[in-house]
Amino acid sequence: MLKRLALIGGAVAGLVLLRKKAKQQQAEQDLWTQATDDVQAPVVPAPASPSANGQANTAS
Repeated sequence: MLKRLALIGGAVAGLVLLRKKAKQQQAEQDLWTQATDDVQAPVVPAPASPSANGQANTAS
């Protein structure tokens, strides 16, 4: 009877530890998601060219 109680107690303790670890991992994932949620790729503006073929208009 005592062995059975010890086994059940150990199983419950193991489940509690597993649940605590899962909660910690979820909290870390939520933190990363929150920290990186608003991050967007930088937008690099295209260089402005004076004409369609990239040459300056020198006619006056």
